[in-house]
Amino acid sequence: MKSPFTRFGAVAVLILALAGCGGSDSDAPFVPPPPTGSVKAAIAAAATDPANDTSINASASYTVLQDAGVPAVVVKGRPVVNFTVFSDRAVVSGLNGVLPGRSAIGVTGVAIAKLIPGTNGNPDEWQNYTHRTRSAATGTSSSAAVQATFDNPAHPSQTNGHTDGITSDAAVMASRVVYNPDGYYTYTFATDITDPAQTKGSLDGSSVIFEPGLTHRVALQVAYRNAAGERVVANPYFDFTIDANGNAVTVTDPSSTRIMSDVDSCNGCHEDLTVHSGGRNDVQYCVMCHNPRGVDANSGNSLTMATMIHSIHAGRLLASNGVNYTVRPYDYTQVGFPQDLRNCSVCHSADNPATPQGGNWTKLTTKEACLSCHVSNAGSEWDTSHAVFANTLVGAGAAAKDLTNAQCAACHVGNIAPERVHFNQNEENSAKYKMNIESVTFNDTADKLGRSVTVKYFLSDPTNNNEAYDLVTSDCTGAVSRPCGPTTKFGNLQFRVAYQNLVGQSTAVTDYTAWTNAGSEASAWAHRGDNDGNNRYTVVIPIPNDTDTAVAAGSAQVVSLGQIKEPLLEVKWATDPRPQAVPTVLINTVVQHTSTEFAISGLLNPRRTIVSNEKCNVCHSALGTTSGSNTVDNAFHGGARNTVQACVLCHDSGLAHRRPTASVMTNGLPLYESFDFKRMIHGIHGNSRRAYPLVNGNRVQATFDDAGVQLTDGIRLSDGVPVPAGTLLTDPLNNPSATNYAAEVSWPGVGVNCNACHVDNSYKLDRGRIGSVVNRAGATDPMLWEVITPQASTCTSCHDSSVAIGHVKSFGGAGFGGLTQAQSRLTQETCTDCHSSGGFLGVDVVHRQR
Repeated sequence: MKSPFTRFGAVAVLILALAGCGGSDSDAPFVPPPPTGSVKAAIAAAATDPANDTSINASASYTVLQDAGVPAVVVKGRPVVNFTVFSDRAVVSGLNGVLPGRSAIGVTGVAIAKLIPGTNGNPDEWQNYTHRTRSAATGTSSSAAVQATFDNPAHPSQTNGHTDGITSDAAVMASRVVYNPDGYYTYTFATDITDPAQTKGSLDGSSVIFEPGLTHRVALQVAYRNAAGERVVANPYFDFTIDANGNAVTVTDPSSTRIMSDVDSCNGCHEDLTVHSGGRNDVQYCVMCHNPRGVDANSGNSLTMATMIHSIHAGRLLASNGVNYTVRPYDYTQVGFPQDLRNCSVCHSADNPATPQGGNWTKLTTKEACLSCHVSNAGSEWDTSHAVFANTLVGAGAAAKDLTNAQCAACHVGNIAPERVHFNQNEENSAKYKMNIESVTFNDTADKLGRSVTVKYFLSDPTNNNEAYDLVTSDCTGAVSRPCGPTTKFGNLQFRVAYQNLVGQSTAVTDYTAWTNAGSEASAWAHRGDNDGNNRYTVVIPIPNDTDTAVAAGSAQVVSLGQIKEPLLEVKWATDPRPQAVPTVLINTVVQHTSTEFAISGLLNPRRTIVSNEKCNVCHSALGTTSGSNTVDNAFHGGARNTVQACVLCHDSGLAHRRPTASVMTNGLPLYESFDFKRMIHGIHGNSRRAYPLVNGNRVQATFDDAGVQLTDGIRLSDGVPVPAGTLLTDPLNNPSATNYAAEVSWPGVGVNCNACHVDNSYKLDRGRIGSVVNRAGATDPMLWEVITPQASTCTSCHDSSVAIGHVKSFGGAGFGGLTQAQSRLTQETCTDCHSSGGFLGVDVVHRQR
């Protein structure tokens, strides 16, 4: 006896065959058969498994139906797609076909593509069956472009000849989606993908030919509300082939599809990558439209996924070499990847089971991928070096870009294979260097004079059984005070002591203040320690004596920092170990640093953990070692400070720029910009939220916009020379070394997810008790320095408009300059009256935390 699933499948195939035979019936949306109890039961049972939730499972929307005997896709002309939507262990019903939009709820589009196997060195590539014509912007010399798109007959620029006799766009889309009471939806395509007349994919009139034997993918844009009322966007997709009856057959062999990257990798930085009116958030959907035939109508730039994504993240590097990657209406010339561009495995990893083709970059060299980062315009280094190969391999007079992918792949093997030339020495070799603190002992004295910290430590090689290094190398021939200078291998490694020493500072909350308050000598070079003969070292670090304005107390921390100076190794080399490059060039290599806390007085009160190195390095890989898109060899402090512990040591509350003529606030107030860690980090990453840019090195008192244009007449503080409005912040005469973070940094997350950096919801309450210094006013006593009060300092690092500053002063009882550190300690800020977590305007609420 046949199962009810089999009988249902036969009925469904018959009805679908009638719907796809042609004539007037082929223009009518598919009508599902009457419900059957068995299918309904199977769907209901699958819904109870949280692993099938549409928000996290890319295929369950289809495979549950496949397993229940309902083909997820049937192609007998216009494709018919059957799918379900699961949320909170239940089927989501009541969805309709709707127009795309950031608040839309329903099905906003469905796409279908085939996977064309690569030949002659070309990679496999997805090719969409449905297209639209995109016109160039008025006034440009560009022409129209045909671009792949989802099958949405309501889309005003999609011309496939199917209107179903309905003139309302919304009605057209709504008619395409039908709900079956069994618990699933049916979408009927407007395009007959078996008809070449309806699959024209280029301006020359060529068509995408239907090939049922190839791997196909269907994906949809769906938005719904979960049980908590939150809008959820999902792009469930399904890979399949098509049998002789037109029914989908699930692809189970990972090698038969193409998944190069996973959206979870993207979301490490982007948090919730959602583009195109908020409807698309999965890379596997993106590749269906961003395939090799697509170009931007305005700029002519390629929209191929590899080219587009690489070029966006290398935007600043490309622009610095005269190549501007833009896609109407977006300009990506200032985008910088927040770590080294050679870290390909951040997005493409063969070790990730979700990306079976993630290792392709190591063995498949293609122009589409490589030339999206390597500048190839006429006269470039790449163009010049490859022209000779083009003339040899292609023919006399051939341009470098005429080389084929097959020729590229044939050449880029061995010492110039992709995985060899993307060698990132400063990070990869960090595996060999780990600083270890074995013990820290505070040596107190009754008179508080001559106090010190004894540190026992060693630098080890984790790749060699933690063998300890001798820190004094043969090139250490300097003065007795520092025999290992800055160009020796280990000469930059040091220990610093972070502690608090403001007079009267409470020890209830550990806030380091000493480094900018006459405590900067509490440090020691690592190589100056005493070697016990086994490369275990001991060093004694003096703690400065107390003064009238500096009293060491409370809890403290010993922090290691510095980088290794390694000779540059050959990049183009086929085997390990790589030899040293000639001539010798020293580069900075990352160290795995460490820290240990101890008590100067009272019980140990560890400094609160606010953010983590691990969270920083999700985006930055090795914090502070590389600038965005490799535009500078080394980033902050030459890569010597790559832990949060090292950052907060120096970037304490007192770090308003020490030079009296630099880093004035860009809001026009006569205050110096604070580089207190919390203000600096929020200000850098939150520049898109600011009214005025965060700047390092501004010497002109005036107001500026985010682009660095001076909005008001100002004064150059070094000599009082007037500077007129309209002057650029980066003007070499006035600000020779100014850095405008607003022009260089933009938070990559879709929303404001504080927990992308913060741990244990630490963002909910600012426990700091020390104001951020904005004017030293000539005073040597730090209690007389002008500050922004603690809570206001945090909030106004992003919310810096005059209205916001006025708000924190009037409603929050806070100070923004004008108060000394001593006065700040007596000021009761009332921000938490409204903004405490869980309140009606709690910080978690206003930041829309999930």
